[in-house]
Amino acid sequence: MLLLGEVSEWSIVHPWKGCVPSSVPGVRIPLSPPFFLYLFYDLIITMKEFIKNLNLILEMLDSVEHEINLAGYSLTEKKVYFTIVQTTAKHGQCNITEVINDSCLSRSTVYKAIKKLEKNMLISVAQSKFDKRESFLYVIA
Repeated sequence: MLLLGEVSEWSIVHPWKGCVPSSVPGVRIPLSPPFFLYLFYDLIITMKEFIKNLNLILEMLDSVEHEINLAGYSLTEKKVYFTIVQTTAKHGQCNITEVINDSCLSRSTVYKAIKKLEKNMLISVAQSKFDKRESFLYVIA
């Protein structure tokens, strides 16, 4: 029986669920199997080969640019020139509308690049006989 001012003591007995440990001691996470290490190693080797091949391609592109005297041009002018060459190779001819559509550049940007390329005699521009609004572009070899 409790008298005034007395506080009952807490029970020392734990509830039955509280006695079960939440983690079992001695459980260790095993190391990853070597299979994943081999995949990671192969990925590193593949990336190194890719970077080496990409570097070779960029060096070849740089030498081609120097060979056809494109070293002093902006990236936009090079893109327009390469688009003209590719379209001519595919279709046998190239007009300004195809260059605008294929290069995804604005009309004014393409016209500025074409004027500079024509001025430096890398391409020639000829007006179409059928449609006076259209011009054909020819690569000068």
